[in-house]
Amino acid sequence: MTEQNQNALNADYDAKMTRKYEGKIKGGNLEIINDQFDGGDPEVTNMRFLEKFDIQTLTLFISNDLSVKFKSSTLKELTIFNEREYDQDEKQKQRLNMQVDDLELENLEVMDLHNSVENDQLYNLAKFKKLHSLDVSDNNVDLTHIHMVISLTKLTMVSCGLKNIDLISSLVNLKELDISFNRDFDLSPLYKLKSLTKLSMNICYLKNIGQIVQLTNLDVLEVSYNQLKNINSIYLLVNLKELNISQNKQIDITPLKDLVGLVKLVLGCCNTQHLSALKPLINLQDLDISCNPNIIITELQYLKNLTHLNLEFCNLVSVYVLRPLVNLEELDISDNKILYLDTHLNEMKNLKELHVQGNIISDFTSLEKHPNYNNIDEDGWGCFNISDQKDPSEQQLFKANKFRNIERPNIQLKEIQIPHKTLQTTFSNFKQEINAVISNARQSQIQFTANVVRLFQQLNQFGFE
Repeated sequence: MTEQNQNALNADYDAKMTRKYEGKIKGGNLEIINDQFDGGDPEVTNMRFLEKFDIQTLTLFISNDLSVKFKSSTLKELTIFNEREYDQDEKQKQRLNMQVDDLELENLEVMDLHNSVENDQLYNLAKFKKLHSLDVSDNNVDLTHIHMVISLTKLTMVSCGLKNIDLISSLVNLKELDISFNRDFDLSPLYKLKSLTKLSMNICYLKNIGQIVQLTNLDVLEVSYNQLKNINSIYLLVNLKELNISQNKQIDITPLKDLVGLVKLVLGCCNTQHLSALKPLINLQDLDISCNPNIIITELQYLKNLTHLNLEFCNLVSVYVLRPLVNLEELDISDNKILYLDTHLNEMKNLKELHVQGNIISDFTSLEKHPNYNNIDEDGWGCFNISDQKDPSEQQLFKANKFRNIERPNIQLKEIQIPHKTLQTTFSNFKQEINAVISNARQSQIQFTANVVRLFQQLNQFGFE
């Protein structure tokens, strides 16, 4: 092909794509779906046409390799979703062959390349001088030069095969770091990141928190799905407001008594029985102690500032002891052994959401005097919509419940209390959104996402496309 012909093809393609998208920019935001990249010739499948638009946010859903080389002085947020099919043999998606270094985005602040790029060394990240948030999770990338991006305040590197944390220890401005789903790396350089306020290290095979407690500015710590037993030194984290230590099955929670500033605590699946360590935590507002079948909940009556409480799968027969918790707005007592609901729940005037699915309750008349008895939350199954008298829409089911209790390990399709017809419609209508959920799995979503993938495989076996 002659240079003249190539230029003509490029010009035609640019004109075509400009016409297609100039009317689709809303509030400076533009979304481009993968199958809309159709230049008729692989050599002209590019993004130069974007240079004609003043956009602040760009989201790409793509499955084909393409040139992402273009310039923009207005773009601030770039997200690339990998829309390639999940490879069952490789247990992952084939990543995209893109040269992100070709981008000329002088004012870019946020870049999300989660599960997108393959063997990209990202040499020139430092040229994004205003970049403060970067996500390179689930990628095979060489981050040798990441220390040069000193503007970063948020870095997400989930499942990157991270071996040397020294590469990021010089990013002294980092405030949020997620290195979940990595293992066998030296934690000692962590102490250099004194500005960190949020650290996520879920599924990192941690056996202690020795290096973590040196980060005394932390207000959020997530260390679920590890092998923690002794957390005696956690009292050093004097600024901690949120803590997730779920799925540490041999952990001793006694040291939690010193974390009097905690506002949110997740203790799900920790084989916890006694909760006396929580009694001093009077500032707690959000507590999740689900999936602890031997738990004794008597001490919860002292946590009077609680607004959200999750007691799923705790083998409970009554929740009468909770009657002093009048500030509760959401209570989840699903999948227990409760036969009836105590009238004391009527005294919880602030209660907006009550979840009781999976119990053996046949009579709800004890709650008829509650002011919210007939209310249904606009986002889905709300307070006291606890019987099957009202059939929520497919959109409500997906948006609010995401197939309720799907986060429980090894749940089967038959256990989801949704008619197959409704399930089929939901799956069809929200396939793209579901794919986005799977693609963007993070810490607490990991179990949920694994189950989603497996359940959708079961759906396909039923002929749901």
